[in-house]
Amino acid sequence: MKNMHRSMNQNQLMEHINQVSFAVDEVKLYLDTHPCDSEALAYFHEMSAHRNDALKQYASAYGPLTVDTADYSCAERWNWINEPWPWQEGGC
Repeated sequence: MKNMHRSMNQNQLMEHINQVSFAVDEVKLYLDTHPCDSEALAYFHEMSAHRNDALKQYASAYGPLTVDTADYSCAERWNWINEPWPWQEGGC
């Protein structure tokens, strides 16, 4: 999955992050009421890993979306604040 992220442009990668984030959130809600469902737990781990990989790829190419990925793009200073935010024109 990591290599797939490299072939995506910024908009495609952001859409992918939105999709896997939705899957993670939904399965978390399901697991609240079905904590012993091993298939759902495995799906959660898989989607969570895809989300983390995509967030790291996005951060290294375009700047962090979360504080967790700030270290992947901000080696010397917080220069990412100079770029358009995802919700601004030119962001995503």
